[in-house]
Amino acid sequence: MKTINSISSSENFDKGHVFYRFEDKQFYINNLMRFIKNGLESKQRILIIENMRALPLIKATIDKKFIHKQKESIRLVNNFDYYLANDDFHTKTILTHFQEDLSMLKMKNTMIEHALT
Repeated sequence: MKTINSISSSENFDKGHVFYRFEDKQFYINNLMRFIKNGLESKQRILIIENMRALPLIKATIDKKFIHKQKESIRLVNNFDYYLANDDFHTKTILTHFQEDLSMLKMKNTMIEHALT
């Protein structure tokens, strides 16, 4: 896991888990949208694991800024549900869950590409 102060560019993050600490919610949302945009432009899939209080604002902002096809590569997840989905908080379980999500995103995007061609 990497701790950072800015997520405005995804070029340094080809994979992994980013912990982003912030105090200004709008600043965070703006950086997150730039991060998502850069990731989408690089044909990356994005998994955002966030607390339930922030999810509605993030979802509303994503709905305003991105088209349907782009949103199919973005997955928003409640962090409580995500980390406790298997009734434990062990790193191995979380990483297994994370791999399953990545596999689902990859399969989903592959099917969409085939459906569009």
